[in-house]
Order: sequence, then structure tokens, then C-alpha cells
Amino acid sequence: MAGAPEDGSGAPIAIVAGGGQVPVHLARSMADRGLSFVVVMLKGDADPALAAYDHIAVNPVELARFKRFMLDRGVRTVTLVGSVRGRPDIGRFRPDWTTLRFIGRIVGALGRGDDALLRAVVGMMEDGGLKVVGAHELEPDLVAPAGLLGSVAVPKGQRASIDTGVAAATTLGALDAGQAVVVVGRRVVALEGAEGTDAMIERVAQLRAIGRLGRKKGGVLVKLRKPGQDIRVDMPTIGPQTVRHAAAAGLAGIAVHGENTLVMDRAATVEAADRAGLFLVGLTPDPVALTSGEGPHDG
Repeated sequence: MAGAPEDGSGAPIAIVAGGGQVPVHLARSMADRGLSFVVVMLKGDADPALAAYDHIAVNPVELARFKRFMLDRGVRTVTLVGSVRGRPDIGRFRPDWTTLRFIGRIVGALGRGDDALLRAVVGMMEDGGLKVVGAHELEPDLVAPAGLLGSVAVPKGQRASIDTGVAAATTLGALDAGQAVVVVGRRVVALEGAEGTDAMIERVAQLRAIGRLGRKKGGVLVKLRKPGQDIRVDMPTIGPQTVRHAAAAGLAGIAVHGENTLVMDRAATVEAADRAGLFLVGLTPDPVALTSGEGPHDG
């Protein structure tokens, strides 16, 4: 496993932690490897387990406290990991010079989608002299390769579903509306919105339960990096829970963006997929180039 990026200073890396288990996994891994880091826990999102490390808990709008913590710890490198459930509440911005300097940039990005907002946040950090890196740079083993990840091959009957899903997810991502879709046959039955991937799959399970999708197992979850997305932030992510939800929804498998998707606890994720009889495949890094009937669908 490759180590964390080094700048020769020995300064700690800051994990700016949103929701989910990726920040927890990353912190534990870095601690096990003896790497120096601190945690910035986003209130209302970050897992309480992160409080076991040197940390600060802040609202996303508390820019002065964030900056002071970075300076006090000598941080030069930052990674943004995990989900943020809501938009910053502009009414809670503190009237300090740090906040006033950036409030226009944040307000301007709020109406342009998640990517615009994340780019604004990254830009603010870089303007402050911080280097922003992705979680995949700190722990490359999290990244899904292209090809088959488990032991279940992709049935030929599901390849058209994958291609339809690639086209739909690419269009959805270009609109900055989400990263994932569910396709049954050639029919797109669910698009990811603000609720997230797991909740989207739960909607599919409900449709299956009331007979809207038929009783026979089938369909594919396709999750891709958005076109032009900066994968240092909001990289597509799946894990064992994603597999459990997909199995409960009667899907046949999961196709993700190879080399552009994080897989939480890969061994457990693959084991869960194999046990449920679901295929799990990383698509070529240029999934838009896929065509039905050939390509790396089945690894």
C-alpha cells in the first residue's frame, strides 16, 4: 500500500470529515500506518467515532475556527471525505474577516449544484495555501479497479442494462444531479437525487415489492464519476451496505466506474456480492466508450 503524500515537513494531514464510514475508515487506516493527521468533523454529519482523534467539530460556515485550527496544527494538506446532507446556512455565517472574504464565492456557488459548491470550497482552501488531495491518494487500495471484482460473472442479458445505465448516469452526472441509476432491462427505473444511492435503491425495492418491476431478479445499479468531476472530492463510493440494498431490491449486479470509485472494505463488499449472487464489476475508465456485447463488462 502506498503511503500518504509527503511534503517533507512532517506536518499532519487534515481529514475534513462529512458523513458515512469512509472518513472513519481512512482515519483508522492512517492511524494504523503511523501517519500524522487531524480531523475536522462537520457537525451534523461526521461520525462521533472520529472524536477519538485530535479533532475540531465545526459547522461548514465557521471559517475562522477552521482556519485557526489549521494554523495551530501546522496543516498543509487537506482531504475532504464523506457526505454533507445539507447546504450551508448563510444566516449562520459569522461576521469575521475570513468569512466575509469568501461569502460571495459560497453564495454564488449555492445555486449551481454540488460540484460548483465543492469547487468553491476547494478553491478557498487552495487560496489559503492548503494542498487538497483525494482519499484515493491517501489510500489507493480503496479504489475499484476495472474488471470483475467478485466471482459472479456478468450475464450476457445484463450487458444492455449496463450500457443503458452508463448513458443515463453520464447524462445525470452532466446535470450535476447525481452519480447513480438503476436500470431493469433497458428501462431506467430510478435516478439518484439528494437522498443518496442507498435510499434510491430502497425505492427500487419498494417498486419490486408492489410488482411494478416484476418478481424475477434482474437489473443493475450503475454508479459513475460525473463528467469533469474533481475526484479529490465526492468520489463515487460503494460498500457492503450498497450490496445488501441491491440484493434486497432484487438486482442482478452493480457496475461502477473503474479507477474512479471508492470501495469501502473491499473484501467484505466482494464477499457480500458473491454470497448474494450479485456481479460486481469496474467499468473501463472511459465507460461512455462501452458498447453492448463486448468490452470489459465481465472482466
